[in-house]
This record gives sequence, structure tokens and C-alpha cells, in this order.
Amino acid sequence: MTPTYKERFENLLRVVRKVTSSLDPGDILEVIRDEAKVTVPHAREACLLIFDPEAENYTRPLHCAINKGNVNCQLCKRGRETIEKALRQPMAFQCSSRPGDGVPGSLQAGPICEVAFPISDGGGEPLAVLDVISGKEKGFAHKDLVMLGDLADLATNAILNARKHWKLSQERLTLDSILRHIRPFVPDTVHKIVEKDPFAPLLDKRESDASVLFLDVASYTRISERLSREKVNFILEKYFSSFLDEIIHHHGDINETAGDGLMAIFQGAESENALNACNAALHIRNRTLDINQELEGRFQALHINMGINSGMVFLGMTRFQGETGTRMTYTASGPVTNLAARIASAAKRGDILIGPETSKRVGGEIPVFEKGLMKFKNVRERVRVFSLVGLDAAHRKQG
Repeated sequence: MTPTYKERFENLLRVVRKVTSSLDPGDILEVIRDEAKVTVPHAREACLLIFDPEAENYTRPLHCAINKGNVNCQLCKRGRETIEKALRQPMAFQCSSRPGDGVPGSLQAGPICEVAFPISDGGGEPLAVLDVISGKEKGFAHKDLVMLGDLADLATNAILNARKHWKLSQERLTLDSILRHIRPFVPDTVHKIVEKDPFAPLLDKRESDASVLFLDVASYTRISERLSREKVNFILEKYFSSFLDEIIHHHGDINETAGDGLMAIFQGAESENALNACNAALHIRNRTLDINQELEGRFQALHINMGINSGMVFLGMTRFQGETGTRMTYTASGPVTNLAARIASAAKRGDILIGPETSKRVGGEIPVFEKGLMKFKNVRERVRVFSLVGLDAAHRKQG
């Protein structure tokens, strides 16, 4: 290793050891700038002028190397001829001289020399300038310029890394803001799947055991015709907000909503998902009765009809591809879901109807009341249907 390369290596190693202890870009840049005077002991001044208009976002104004009480080298150095040249070319060099002094073009042509290294973003846009002024009677040797160039490269990396980190943080803030607005429209199940594996989420349809609950407001059309839009929105938000709490509390997930109803999926073991769905329905009914009492005299009492069915469903993303784009929704499809919707449509005046499989799963835990065989559209055979309504008040409160 030649002496020059050995000095460069040792100099860079010393600087790196100093800057790695700090995560603050301003501290790192000040260390690099101050090392210019260590690298060239006869240097009188060393300044790092930041020109990037976005610098205030990722670093602070640097403290003066001579007077720590002063900040921002641009206050005293901007506009100097050497600085301005460095903004337009790879390196600017200038020495003061008197007639007859030195040799024209020599790096030691005068008693005081100034060298400025531009720092750019790689596309030619100047971000900063490292400016060093030599002491009297001594200019810069070639080795000095090489080692100062190394420091300029370090400063370039520090600034570019700080800018990149700031821009990434801004993009992350923007993305978080977007996701925060989108989150209410996306089922929690999808959030959990994506969080588990953001790069390859398992959203394809798969066969899974679940209980599906459909809920709708009885006489919604009549209510919406009689009341103003503001009052209808108030009523729906009042009731449905409480329904959301109960569904989530009982490990359900709302995957589809309409103006007067919703669909919720309860996953998990067979013995659990049906019990969770039925308990959620019972608590929703109790919440409805409580809100009806709270709003008595102001609004007509609502009846919330529900239907639940259990079994194997196809769970995952359903894609609708059209000429104008793709629409995707996470849902449970298949005969079990279709029958749940039919059962819900048969419920009247706040009834909670459940299919035979759901009844079999919860019969030992929750009292059920047989409603008999019912015929549903597009269902070949009659279905034996049960109701959860008919419990006394104590049972309803226990859910």
C-alpha cells in the first residue's frame, strides 16, 4: 500500500468511527466538515454550505466551525467566486496572488488558496459545497486535494442518505394516511392476512368452516321515505355502530354492508363459530331494544331481522373483471351463505332465525325454538328452521 493510500484509508477510518456513533445528519456533516482541518492541518477554514432547498426537512443548519454560536455557513460564504464556480463544475480552485508570485496554474501559486468541492444528487443538481481555505504561505498539495475529495464523497453519501430517509418517511406517512382512510372499508380478516405476509397474502378462495350472519332493518324503505336523509343517517349510524362492537367482540368480521343491512362471517372451530355468531346476534338484539328505549318519543322503534347458517363456505377474494377495471371483495360464498341470506329474509319483527346445522352446534349452549320446515327460493328441499327469540329477559342479558 502506497503512503497516500495508507493515509486515505486511515483518515476515512477515523472519520467513519466518529460518525457511526451519531444518527443525526447535522452532527455527521459537522464531523466530516471539521475533519477537513484535521486532514489538512494547515487549513485555516473549512465550511459546508447546504444549498438543497429541502435540507430543512432532513437536517438542521450547521454550526460554524470557528464560532459555534453562528449557524449556516451560507450567511458568510454564499456568493464567493469559488463557491459559485463549484456549483457549475466538478471542482473550483483559486489562489490569491501578487504579480510575479508563483507559477500560473500551480496548486501552490499564492500564499492563500481556496478549494471547493460540489456535492450533487447524481443528476447534476448541487446540494452542497465543501469549501476549504489554506493557511498563509502554503497552498494545497495533490494529496490534500485527494483526501479532501474523500471527505466530500462522505458528505455526499450522508446528505443523500438523509434525503432518501426523509423522502421514504414522507411516503410512509402518505401511505399510512391512505391506509387509515381505507381501513374502515376493508374487512379485518384481510388486514390480518396482509399484515401476516404483506408481499404474498393468501387471499385466494379456500374451503373453510364458518357461520354466516345476515342482518337487515325491517321496513327500511318506509322509514327512509318518511324521514329526512340526515335523520335516517343518524338512526343507522346509532344502531349499526353498536352492532359493529358486538360482532367484533364475538370474533366476527363484517365483510359486506348495504344501506339497511350487513353480512358478517364468524370463523374458527365448528363449536366456536356458530356459538359466536348466535351470541353476537342476541347481543345485537339487546342493543336494539336498549336504543329503541333511548330514542323512544323521537323515532319509531326499529326491528332488526337476522339469519344465521353454518357449514363449509368458499372464503376469500371474489374478483369482478370488467372493461373499466377490477372490483375485489373478500367474502364467503356457496350454498351455506345463500341459505343464510334466505333464512334472514324470512325473519320478521326482530326475529333471529338459524339453520339446522347452527342449531345442532349451539343447542347445548343456547336455547333454540323450532319454527318448522320452511320453503326458500332456489332451495330444492324444505329447511327446518329454528329461532333464538323467545328467551326470557335474564337469558337475553346473558347472551
